[in-house]
Amino acid sequence: MQHQIKLIPVSLAKEYADQPLDWSLKLWGEGKSEFSADDWRNFYKNAMNSDYSKFNPDGSDQELLFMAIRTNDGIEEVVASIAICDFDDIEEYRQFKPWIAAFIVREDLRGTGVGSTVLELMEKRILAYGVKHIYLWTEGEKNFYGKRGYLLIDQLHKPGRVIDLMQKDLGKLLI
Repeated sequence: MQHQIKLIPVSLAKEYADQPLDWSLKLWGEGKSEFSADDWRNFYKNAMNSDYSKFNPDGSDQELLFMAIRTNDGIEEVVASIAICDFDDIEEYRQFKPWIAAFIVREDLRGTGVGSTVLELMEKRILAYGVKHIYLWTEGEKNFYGKRGYLLIDQLHKPGRVIDLMQKDLGKLLI
């Protein structure tokens, strides 16, 4: 049975924020030169105080984080989180913006279609903000994004890892 998923700004769903923050810390929190566990905590804290009524593609210091919530047998549960922001942690890519960031799906739901649904909902939200092009970077999930219309535009090789920079023209969704 397909359960409806909705995106809620973290500022309106603070009670759900700890779970995806823990997932993010577990998956990405340490061992990367671009960000630390404290950076993750600060990102969530800043997103709690963001203005979700608008997003300025030319702005700065915008961090809009959404909790993906679904109702399962009358109980709401967080299944993912996803953000749009106007900066990037990777210095080599700072000329590109805005970004899909902090996208994580609850571990037991990966591969079930939840991620695809959340990404599609976020793309619609981004379009509603008037943004027509979006970027993201990934390590190891290039095929997931490629199947959803993202194009590989660059690769950055770092010790022990490859970072794929991808871009999508959301204007095509309007057709």
